[in-house]
Amino acid sequence: MMSAETTTAVHVARVAGGLPRDDRITPWGAPLLTIVAVASMIVLRLVLLPNQITPIGYGIPLVGFLWLRNRSRLWIATFAFAIISVAEIFITTPTNSIPATLPLRTRLADLVLVMLELAVVSGVIHAIIGTRLDLERRNIELWNANRELAAREEKIARQNEELKSQAAALERQGQEMRAGNAELAGRERTLATLLSLSRALGADLSRLNTMRRICETMGQLLAGGALPDSGPICAAAILEQDGDDFVIRCHHGFGPDGPVSDRVPIDRAFASLVLADGRTVWQEDLSLRPDLTIPQPRDARPFVAVLAAPLRVAGRPVGTLEIYSAQRAPWVPAHIALLESLAAQASVSLEAAHLFDSVAAERRQLEAVLRAAPIGVAVANADCTDVRLNPAGAAVFNVPCDTNVAGSGGIGNGTPTVTGPWLLFADGQPLPPEKYPLVSATGGEETRGMEIEVLLPTGKRMVLLANASPITDREGRGAGSVAAFVDITPQKELQRELDTRRREAEEASVRKTRFLAAVSHDIRTPANAISLLAELIRRTAANPVLSAEVPELARELHGSAMSLVTLLSDVLDVARFDSGKIELQESEFALGPFLRDENRQMLPLAREKGLELIYSPIEEPLQLRTDRIKLSRTLGNLVGNAIKFTEKGTVRVDTSRTSDGGLKIRVSDSGIGIAPEYVRHIFDEFFQLRNPERDRNKGSGLGLTICKRLVDAMGGRLEVQSTVNQGSTFAVVLPSDAVM
Repeated sequence: MMSAETTTAVHVARVAGGLPRDDRITPWGAPLLTIVAVASMIVLRLVLLPNQITPIGYGIPLVGFLWLRNRSRLWIATFAFAIISVAEIFITTPTNSIPATLPLRTRLADLVLVMLELAVVSGVIHAIIGTRLDLERRNIELWNANRELAAREEKIARQNEELKSQAAALERQGQEMRAGNAELAGRERTLATLLSLSRALGADLSRLNTMRRICETMGQLLAGGALPDSGPICAAAILEQDGDDFVIRCHHGFGPDGPVSDRVPIDRAFASLVLADGRTVWQEDLSLRPDLTIPQPRDARPFVAVLAAPLRVAGRPVGTLEIYSAQRAPWVPAHIALLESLAAQASVSLEAAHLFDSVAAERRQLEAVLRAAPIGVAVANADCTDVRLNPAGAAVFNVPCDTNVAGSGGIGNGTPTVTGPWLLFADGQPLPPEKYPLVSATGGEETRGMEIEVLLPTGKRMVLLANASPITDREGRGAGSVAAFVDITPQKELQRELDTRRREAEEASVRKTRFLAAVSHDIRTPANAISLLAELIRRTAANPVLSAEVPELARELHGSAMSLVTLLSDVLDVARFDSGKIELQESEFALGPFLRDENRQMLPLAREKGLELIYSPIEEPLQLRTDRIKLSRTLGNLVGNAIKFTEKGTVRVDTSRTSDGGLKIRVSDSGIGIAPEYVRHIFDEFFQLRNPERDRNKGSGLGLTICKRLVDAMGGRLEVQSTVNQGSTFAVVLPSDAVM
């Protein structure tokens, strides 16, 4: 079946004139002829010849489709003819119609023959049309190929003409290239020499070596004939301003004896003109400028022409690169270009050398500052894989100076860290490595006044006050970080001690206030009693009837006076202890006789209350070296308290040796005991468990306070153990150096 594209291509080819034209085929011809053929068969078979069975008859219109060359219309007509045949054989109803009178088998046979005819004829025509279409397509392809070949032949002809013209142009270019080979060879040697100079300058940043290398390069260019027209050049030199003169730093071509002088006065030097002008300056005949001076060789023809370019460092002219000639000849552009190129390269190298020297000087200065700084300084690279400490910082962490203290790994997610063999804490909590001041500074975060607690491998703890800042490059990217830290452990300990002392002072102030209140109350009571009793004695003495009561009043007056004296004595003792004025009167005495004397003194008081006082001295004879009076006062107070607060039972005094060779004297009773919440207060001034009304007959509340102060002064300690309703045990523990 011929497609629409194929039909269009055939039509275009015929219109173009490459194929014979066939104007019989039109876009509307195929459907019109199909309709005509089908209509003709309907009229012929169903109207004109309804009584005739004509198996052969459809071939003629179908053959007409060979002329149409349209296979789709062919099969449409074939399908229509088949429908007409079915209608003619089976649907025709007139009685006089022959098909209606034929048997069904005959009609079926006729229908089969008609269908067979349609299929065979249509199939043959379909194949013929396909073959014809293929031939037409091939003709079109051949026609197109012929046209392309013709176009290519024309293109090749044009290209041949272009090649001939290009060959002529190449011949002319070849002549030009041969003419420029000498110049290119010279320039190649110049570039090779300049490249060698560039590499040499990159490897050596010394100012003097840079200048010498440039002069040597200029000599190589002149000696090697790198410039074909460099005939007038015979020497080169670099001059640098030094005070009021220009100094010749290096030279070439001045002969074995060198220049006449290595200095040129600045007021007459040609170089000063170059620096003032700030660009390349030349003079073809110096005789025209007798006021200008250039370096001259000692044993060679004098120079009469000069070409000079300025050398700049940090944008400021510092000297000149000059070439000289002993002939009066003009300077060509090649000379100027070469000189300016060398001057530019020399300026860059000199500036690099200047920067290198400046950086080296600043580095040495910074290293000296870090070495001399009394505080620790740590410097890290961008990823904290290299961390160095100055001597003060190394001393803080007890590591060798200039040791890399960075940890051996990161903390995950690519975050750098500084671990080291120590642990860091902040506010009592472990500090994550990413929060280390030095690490956080690499991310751009500054740290100011951060207190860090460091735990060293030795177990030592110290507190550091740290600051940290990032180090950035020219574009602001992180290039590392620096941290400064100082050990404030002594200051923190001092602060803690001051806080402790402050709290103690506040507590002492409260105790003093309470002490003064209690003292004023305790002193006022016996003082008032003394005053009242004195008034009663005065009145009684004036009345003979009451004179018999005077002795009793005098006894009460004496008791109040003694109570006041005892209280004042205790108060003075406490005040003396607080001021640190406790003087020991040490002496040597035997333990056994000492305890027997104490027993003899306290025994009447125990018997008066019906108590049993038991002394159990240690069996071995011991000698004590301490203040006997203070020890006796302490022991007497403890035994007296035990008797006072024991209603029945026993009071026992026994001794034993401690594990470190000291002596422990225990006073135990079977009295009322002390509740646990009051044990820590029993050594406070004026603390009494069962004396809220401050009855002086029950004591002043200073006894245990004085006992503890006395035992502390003797280098011992006073211990207490107590159980409510079972009794208490007070123990005086003396150090080993008090036992002999």
